[in-house]
Amino acid sequence: MKRTALLLIPGLLLALLLAACGSDDPAPPTGVDSPAPPEAASAVVIKAASQTIVGTETESGAETAAQGACEDGTSRTVALQDTAGSGEYLFDPSELSFKKGECVNFTFISETEFHTFTVGALDLDVSVDGGATENVAFTFDVAGEYELVCVPHELLGMVGTITVSE
Repeated sequence: MKRTALLLIPGLLLALLLAACGSDDPAPPTGVDSPAPPEAASAVVIKAASQTIVGTETESGAETAAQGACEDGTSRTVALQDTAGSGEYLFDPSELSFKKGECVNFTFISETEFHTFTVGALDLDVSVDGGATENVAFTFDVAGEYELVCVPHELLGMVGTITVSE
């Protein structure tokens, strides 16, 4: 009997090890979670530095308006292009010039993919869902030359320049 018990102990230890290592529980999280995609357009007014989101075009095409647009400001439309799956990403226009103190009513039109219009040095960061339009008012308070990027497509060449003159 003692010999049989000694033979069973390694088998029991192996079974316990396998039970401890194997589990039906899903793998623990890695700590890197992708953010949920943004919901459909909403009419939210957000202020950061001199930036105000003043309206959004909804999926139905109706535009919602909010307060904050520059009454006597310059209007500029910027296309955020992904050229129908060609792999070419660009801002149109990619070079923009304004005067210090100028308030600009931007209209950003995204072709088919999610894009951003981001100027880190100016705290200007606008996200635009694919096929959507965002309207933003921004006052350029500091003269200089600034790098413009689309965060998800910067490495694919979607960059530009904003020049603010005295």
